[in-house]
Amino acid sequence: MVLEAQLQQAVLLKKLVEAMKDLCKEVNFDCSEKGLQVQAMDSSHVALVSVLLREAAFAEFKCDRPASLGINVDSMAKIFRMCGPNDSLKLRWQNDADTVNFQCESGQEDRIADFDLKLMQIEAEHMEIPEQHYKVVAKMPSSEFQKICRDLKEFGETMQLSASKEGLKFSVSGDVGSGNVMLKPREAEKPEDKVSLTVHEPVTATFALRYLANFAKAAPLCGSVELGLGPDAPLLVKYDLERTDNGFMQFYLAPKIDE
Repeated sequence: MVLEAQLQQAVLLKKLVEAMKDLCKEVNFDCSEKGLQVQAMDSSHVALVSVLLREAAFAEFKCDRPASLGINVDSMAKIFRMCGPNDSLKLRWQNDADTVNFQCESGQEDRIADFDLKLMQIEAEHMEIPEQHYKVVAKMPSSEFQKICRDLKEFGETMQLSASKEGLKFSVSGDVGSGNVMLKPREAEKPEDKVSLTVHEPVTATFALRYLANFAKAAPLCGSVELGLGPDAPLLVKYDLERTDNGFMQFYLAPKIDE
């Protein structure tokens, strides 16, 4: 076996795949001793998805040599539908095999779903994501970010984000009118209910809402989401995978430049 990995909770990878599938149809899962990594652009090259599922997230993880497994994301999502909410997952790939094996097992070990998924050859250039120093970093409940994106998407196609010391303003204007939601920093007992804002300088930028609504689908991964904003820089939307040491899923979105 080149790769043998076991996740105590199959649902973690399921949520990752669900969050990716509307953006990327086919991705390479890059396996190394560090864990599983994915880096993929959407078809229109506006958004980038970057995932790191660290070795620490797995109950067992063994990868003899770095390998790249090309997988159809929709098919993988279908496999996870065979998994129960508390199932564990085993992933196995043998040397140069053209399939990767998924095995979902129920907690009582009385039901095992097993599937061999055909691998694909996917041409993908690996992009170095430059280290960004964001002028604004905001943290908020991921459910709140999801609701704002979903609600505003009904009124227009683009959303303007403006961050200042006062708060983070999400604005949309469309045929029926214009509106905005202002989030102000707030303390909370639970860290995931907090809204915090670090503003080195005020930033205003505009983004396509359908992508933001897509990114926001990753909300089940983590109670809070982090946004990074800079002038003329891609927006960063980052979710930890339940805990920071498990890894992260992050999205980058190019700003819309006014013609």
